[in-house]
This record gives sequence, C-alpha cells and structure tokens, in this order.
Amino acid sequence: MCNTVTRAFLAAIALPLSVIGSYAQDGLELSDLTRGDPFFYTRDQVVKESDAVKALVGTGRPDRTHSQVPHLPVYFGYMNTNYTYRFITVAEQVMTMIGEGKHGLWRLEENGTIREYLRNGAAGLKPGSDIFAEGNLAVIADNYSNYLPDEGFDGYKYPDQRVNSNGELNYVDLPVSHPKYKGKYARHEPIDLPNFYCTMSESDYPYARQALSFAFAQPGANKIGPLGRRAGLDVRENYTNVIRLDHFPDARAWVNVGQEGADGLHVKWEAVDATRTRAEYYLVERPFFNKPYIFIMAVFDNEDNDDFRYVRPAGPYFDHLRDRGAAAKTSLTAAPAFHLENGQSGRPVGLPIYGVHHPNRAAFGGGGACPLKGGDWGRYPDPSGGAGWPTQYEEVTPLCDAVLVDIKFYSNLDGRDWNDSHKYLANAGAGSRTVTYKVQPGEYGAFTDPYNTSRGVKNSESQYVPSEVTLTYPTAEAPVAYTPVPQPAFQKAEFPAASTSCRPIRMAQ
Repeated sequence: MCNTVTRAFLAAIALPLSVIGSYAQDGLELSDLTRGDPFFYTRDQVVKESDAVKALVGTGRPDRTHSQVPHLPVYFGYMNTNYTYRFITVAEQVMTMIGEGKHGLWRLEENGTIREYLRNGAAGLKPGSDIFAEGNLAVIADNYSNYLPDEGFDGYKYPDQRVNSNGELNYVDLPVSHPKYKGKYARHEPIDLPNFYCTMSESDYPYARQALSFAFAQPGANKIGPLGRRAGLDVRENYTNVIRLDHFPDARAWVNVGQEGADGLHVKWEAVDATRTRAEYYLVERPFFNKPYIFIMAVFDNEDNDDFRYVRPAGPYFDHLRDRGAAAKTSLTAAPAFHLENGQSGRPVGLPIYGVHHPNRAAFGGGGACPLKGGDWGRYPDPSGGAGWPTQYEEVTPLCDAVLVDIKFYSNLDGRDWNDSHKYLANAGAGSRTVTYKVQPGEYGAFTDPYNTSRGVKNSESQYVPSEVTLTYPTAEAPVAYTPVPQPAFQKAEFPAASTSCRPIRMAQ
C-alpha cells in the first residue's frame, strides 16, 4: 500500500510545474524526498535505556544492525526530458535507474580534444596563437576552463562566437596530450570508439541531485571499462562524472535494420547480441551549454571486426598518436555491423527525424529533424547544428534512433558484485573470522511426537547447545560502507525549467 510520501510523489509528477510548488506548503520538498534524512527509515525507531537491545545497537535511533553492520543511506530521485520520467533509487549501495523501454540514441565520437572556454573578464589568446607555445601556457591554464559553473549558460560560446569584441579567442581546442593536463592522458588508449547517447535530465537535474551526488561520490563511480576508455569517457574535463551501468536481465539494446525490400523509412529494431557485439553502458554527467546534464551512453565494439573504430588522420591528436607509434584505424565505417540475437548481423539505419518519440518538435519552437552530422549542437534547430559537443567528429554522423536502449539499469556503488561469496557475510560487522553467539543453553531437538517416541526414533541432530557458540568464517571482510557527501547546493532560480525540451533552443540574435 502506498504511504503518504509515495502518493504525493506520484501525484506531483503527473501535475504541471505550476502546481508542484504548492507541495512546499505541505512540507514536501521535491528536490529531496527524504527531507534531508537518508536514514529516514529509522525515524520512528528509538531504543531506550531500558531496552535490552541497546547492547547491540546503542540507544536513540539505531545506526546499525544486530550484527553491527552500519545502516546505509537511501535516496530517491527522478529526472525528465519531454515529460518522460526516469527514477533513480539508491539502497544498500545499489543504484537503479528505471525509465522507459526502447529509448532512442544518437551516435557521436570524441576527437581527442577538450574545448576550453574563456573566463568572463579574462584576457584571451589572439586568433592564430600557438596553443603549444610556452608563452601561451599560463594564459591557457589560468584564463580558460572546460567548465565555468559560476557563469551558467553564459559560459558557453556558440561556434559563431569564436572571437570576442576584444579580438580574443572565446575558446580553444586542446588535444588531451596538451601540457595543461600534465601528462595524465599521455599514454591513454587511442580514443577510437563512438558512443551512442541521449539526454536523461533537465539542466542541473534538481530532482535527482541528492541521489546522484551521493552516487557519484562512491567508490564504484568513475570506474571506466575498456570500451569506455576507448570512447574517452575517462577524460574528466569532458565527462565530469560517470557511473558504469548493467542492464537488468530482460533489458536490451536494439538496432534498426529496416524492413527487407522497403525504403529507409520502414523501420524494424532487432535485439543486439551482447556476447558478440560487446557493450558497456554509462550514466554520465557532462556540461552542456555550460550547465550539468545527465546522459545515458552506450559503447559498442565487435569481437570479430573493427567496424566501430576510427580516428581522423589529421590534427594534433592524430599527430600525438603517430608520435607515440599507436596504431589506429583511419577509415570510417559509416554503418558498423551489429551482431543480433537472432543469429544474424545488421547495419544500423538512421532516421531523418529527431527521434521516434518526438512526433511534434515544432511545439518547442522548431526542430524535429536529425542533425545528420556530428559536432557542436550550437544553434540547432538551425540546420547548421551538430549532434552533440564541439569535441566530436563531424563525419561520425548520429544515425538518429538507429539504436534504442531500454532504460532499466543498475550499478553497485561500492564497486563489488553481489555474486562475491565473501560479500555481506554476517561476520563483517564483527571484524574477525570468529563470531561468538550467545544463546539460551539446553538440550535441543529431542523428539516428543508419539509417532517418533513410540518407535524409539531419535533425532540425529539433537544436541546440547551451550550458552556460547563460536562460528569461524572463511574471511573477515569489511562491511559494505559508503562515502558521506555534503548536501548539494542548488541554484533555486534556475529550476524547474520552463520547458521540457531535451536541450536549450537559442537562435542567433
């Protein structure tokens, strides 16, 4: 049965934003459904001095179990684009994200660079300046940044705003090998895989901020797999926070292979065989228009071919790879093959529309078409706009909604799977391999039922149990714990957004 908070929460997400504010009068803060108490589930439990269990959990609100394992915080959150909602929960250091099935993705690929924007009021470089010149390094280090949180949307500069009124560069594109990054990407794997992505939240994701700020601070966060590294998801200047996700067993990625004998507007999605086309999934925080958004991303690679791989054979990033002697595929496979669960393979067919769940983008003031090229989103829906960020190849086209993904994921925030035979053993709270259990002594298990006693049948498991019994465990693992995080700060004036458009639509002045 729904409790009061759940009923109010379900009602709130069905109402227009103008109505949501009324819940503040009822004491319900939609940006923090736990009311600042992630241990809310013990709020009505108080152990008194007279209670014998104080020997196990202390007095007051209990903060641990009888086996001395600490309680773990619980968070709830949600986010949306276009009134489509995804729900975030954190419990027992497991994050889940449940949303809609078959959500459309776009392809993009990092080009091995980081775009740095000029700080407000700072002096910038002149056009044509050598970004590697020693005399320019201090200006780049001090006056440019990949993210300017204090400047909000104004920190982003459009492609047509490359030079400011002082004749200085509003932004510079630095390869990951640039001295500003002090060599941390010097031996990075070649960034040669695309990722398929879509927006999951509004800017600042205010109603999921509590849950995700906690999740991003845990040991399992920002651990990037081999495919994710080759997609550049570990370049923290581009991807500020990343959590690797696993699908629930019945969830899939799907690829549009089209209908045989028909044109490209006849669609048919087939399930991807993840045993042959490898896949990694991520929940990503990345600045977009210099505001933090949450995105879902999928990275694929085939076991038996290099279809997904590509590095543009030009520019400072390619020069860096060549100088290192790192091999890279320099020809682009426009439609890489996916292995399918039906035993066949298929090549993705992109659509000329924004997405199959967006039949009327005109309601947002324009758009509705697929950008049909990579690169900076810029002034979309103007046809000059790209499919993502300025750090991506234009020639790696988005293949809009050629790939769909089920938004049904989980992640172990402590970085350890539950199939570990040593995890969650009952001696974790004791901190030793041996645990002594105190019981009421006596002879246990003697049969008294006439069916057994009349025939002289005795219980072979009957035994005398003393007042103390000591068990010895195979290991003494630490209990599952968590990294505390401060209450996140919100810029109240900037949310909730007046529009549920996935991204800002700003036309040139």
